[in-house]
Amino acid sequence: MGRQSRHTTGVAAGDRKESRVFGRKKRHAEDAPAEQAVEHEPEETEVEGAEAVPAAAETTPETSETASSDLDFQPKELVEGREQDGPFDFSEISGTRPFIDFGAVLLPPTPGLTIRVEVEERTKRPVAITLEHEGTRLQVQAFAAPRSAGLWAEVRAQLAAQLAAQHAEHREFQGELGWELHAALPTPEGPRMVRFLGVDGPRWFLRGVVTGAALEDKDGARRVNALFRSLIVHRGGEPRAPRELLPLTLPQPAAQVRPADA
Repeated sequence: MGRQSRHTTGVAAGDRKESRVFGRKKRHAEDAPAEQAVEHEPEETEVEGAEAVPAAAETTPETSETASSDLDFQPKELVEGREQDGPFDFSEISGTRPFIDFGAVLLPPTPGLTIRVEVEERTKRPVAITLEHEGTRLQVQAFAAPRSAGLWAEVRAQLAAQLAAQHAEHREFQGELGWELHAALPTPEGPRMVRFLGVDGPRWFLRGVVTGAALEDKDGARRVNALFRSLIVHRGGEPRAPRELLPLTLPQPAAQVRPADA
């Protein structure tokens, strides 16, 4: 598996080590939604619409793999009001609005937002986007999913099994975005609080991992929910295997503001 580095908005970058959340062995970093750790020297790519601020390195324990090849797909877990409030499918956007376009994931420009793009070093392919605002980090990845079935129930169950194997405290919680998984990951410095989000959309699955200040106060949680809901997934019409990472691209200066389809 290739090593990964961070392309950031004026922020230090690093190699990435993946930890499994689908519980089956993958050959490439883009094949599974991964919670990842940082260590390495910086590479930088500027992204307009995001404020450049220093960031500390993050560390996340690697989780063990669990067998899941015999698990069937589960029904989609629908989020109430998703079509109106997000996260949106690209086909659901009308009118002309500005977006920062990362290919499979688009987001509106947000003052004070720092955007980091996680890049697999060997292939130079972006594999995740991390959004940081006021001490809160939201890492997002979008994956192909079956037309009539969902991935979040299976992914959440596998995450819970991995956390139990680590003796990490965790619980499921039903909130504004549907079922979530909240965990306290053991680290040498003490427990690290993490909030796992997932939304099953039209032939896609959007995964989010929240760390930082928003886990400690309700206002911060509402802001990160609004940020997650503002995201747009552009799956495209190509045939893709379930769980395949939807391709991300680094936005070009001339393509960072994109009118949506009417």
